[in-house]
Amino acid sequence: MLLINRIFSNSPFIWIFVIFSSFIYIGMCISYKKCAAGKFHSIKIWRVLCLLPLIVCLNHFLFFRIKGNFWITRYYYGLYYLASFIFALLAITSLFRRVHKIFLPLITIFCILANIHTLVLPMVWESAMRNHSRENFVDSFVSSTKDMEKYYSLKDWKKIDIPALRDEFLPAVQKAQDTNDKGLLCAATIAFCYNFYDGHVAARIYNDDDWFRGITLLAGHDYGLSMLNLEGKIFAVNVEENSEAWRQGIRNKTVITSWNGVQIDKAVAQTEFIQMGTQLPVKSTEDMLRPVMLATKGMRTEGPEGIAGDIIENASITEDSQRPHALVGFIDENGNERQIELAAIGSGLNRFEETFCLLFFHRYNAHPELKNFEAKMINEDTAYMVRYNETSNLFFDVLSYFTNHQPRYKKQLVKELDDLRKEGMKKMIIDVRGNTGGYWALGIETAGLFSTEDYAMAVRGTEVGGKKRMLQTIYVNGEETFSDIEVILLVDPYCVSAGDSFVRVLSYCPNVKVMGIAPTNCSCQENGGFSIMSNAICGIVYPVNWLYELNGDRYIDTDETRECTIPLDIQIPLTYDFVQELYASFETSDVILDYAIDYLKQENQ
Repeated sequence: MLLINRIFSNSPFIWIFVIFSSFIYIGMCISYKKCAAGKFHSIKIWRVLCLLPLIVCLNHFLFFRIKGNFWITRYYYGLYYLASFIFALLAITSLFRRVHKIFLPLITIFCILANIHTLVLPMVWESAMRNHSRENFVDSFVSSTKDMEKYYSLKDWKKIDIPALRDEFLPAVQKAQDTNDKGLLCAATIAFCYNFYDGHVAARIYNDDDWFRGITLLAGHDYGLSMLNLEGKIFAVNVEENSEAWRQGIRNKTVITSWNGVQIDKAVAQTEFIQMGTQLPVKSTEDMLRPVMLATKGMRTEGPEGIAGDIIENASITEDSQRPHALVGFIDENGNERQIELAAIGSGLNRFEETFCLLFFHRYNAHPELKNFEAKMINEDTAYMVRYNETSNLFFDVLSYFTNHQPRYKKQLVKELDDLRKEGMKKMIIDVRGNTGGYWALGIETAGLFSTEDYAMAVRGTEVGGKKRMLQTIYVNGEETFSDIEVILLVDPYCVSAGDSFVRVLSYCPNVKVMGIAPTNCSCQENGGFSIMSNAICGIVYPVNWLYELNGDRYIDTDETRECTIPLDIQIPLTYDFVQELYASFETSDVILDYAIDYLKQENQ
């Protein structure tokens, strides 16, 4: 059933073309002997008919290819096109009967396999691909959002009003079409996707210039400072020396009291947050970072409110003098509250990224030589392993998608852990910050080695007519091999998908604790939806399959409350001094890893 869901959710057009071409290949192979034994004109007609698959593929290329991006077309349909071209060569090889007898069955088999490959290729990651590249900006955006209404598997779980979201961002898409602003289309699509609060819903953008233009429009303006909520106060951070903010008395650790005339706590709460590229489904994580976005907001004088209005306004800005001013209230060095007006000094992108990203991009700096799944002893009793995705070997990983086991990877992991134990390992830090996911079987195999008991992890299922159908329960088999090892899982909001699942299943083990400034992304449903928009400028990816908890809730993914589903056992306190140390040592050390190492030392004293 799972396999059928994957295969038959693909576009019906490619099915029609592939099946039609396959019948031609088989029919031509069977009919050759009869035509060759008949009159001369029979074999002549047969040779002409060898061109028929090529004509079919030419029609597909002219009317159904992915317009505007030859690379994507080649990736999905290249082998299908190649098969039709090679089959056409049989018209020539038939002139040489001995050679032709060898080539005819071989080429026919190759062509049929190429057709099967064309259907199976998107099965795991883009099984529900829809091509709207021939439509204009507005029509392709509408078509893609309607695809999500039909196929997005978390629509009801998250209670997303997709038509309302579409209406919110349509004015920006219309503006992008009227001005042929590809970056504005990308910005609107990124913002639309963010509002699903799902790490698997994202805009896929193919041109670096369009992507940069899009995130720049979303990043607002730079007023010479950023802000973070630390120790219950909104502090200025990342203040640029010699900026107007600096000259007017704002320093790092200055307490900000208002923004654009609104009391600061209220202004932060009202801020619509968009992180350019990664969704933050857990509301507490987004709330932690909302002041960073507020610091890029100027005073609005006209036009619609919210992100959609912001990007329309920002798209018309051609020089910094056109950017809106910001009104900032703060406590000065004498303890007095002051209010100043600041002019923007450029795009807010760099300051946003310097403030936001440095909190979560300290990973692997301390041991850059380690490859994925590799580990080393970092002191007399503690080992450190990096785990930046859940992929090991493509063939065995794909097979594990159906079997839920990856014995080849497990064998390698057991050997590595045995070697570390011989070196004195009693404790271990597994670093999954930024883990981009992959195949959950690797997490199942790992958890089994640390678990003392068997347990059910999740249930694969489907929904038919709005009713759940549970198809396959996935188990972790506890082997206790390394259950005596004390483990810290180091996480961040960029640990997503199969990375989320790895953290979940391993966190069930009593000897494992989850640690981080903020929890994982909490997005784990299987992808498959992919709607390609106008001229393949961008597209939208989204989940189309179903994973359930044992109680029937969705596996890991947050619902409309956006409450964390994989809570931290140990939350690293986000104090002002800790943040300043993070910023100051970004290039030279890993403060978060050091915190984990110190925690393990202190716990055993």
